[in-house]
Amino acid sequence: MEDREVWIKAGAILAEHREHTEQYIVDKMVAAIGDTVAVKNWHRVAAAVDAINAGQLQ
Repeated sequence: MEDREVWIKAGAILAEHREHTEQYIVDKMVAAIGDTVAVKNWHRVAAAVDAINAGQLQ
């Protein structure tokens, strides 16, 4: 997944799931166990979500 895709996905997930975003990402990561690439991609999406949330607090 390209960086741009990661950020777009993170924004879309936040917009759709709001306060349930964390659980949504955890569920996706658990479902991806065994697929190293998918787990890494979801980790990157989770980091982007954290960065977006940190920016909203400022």
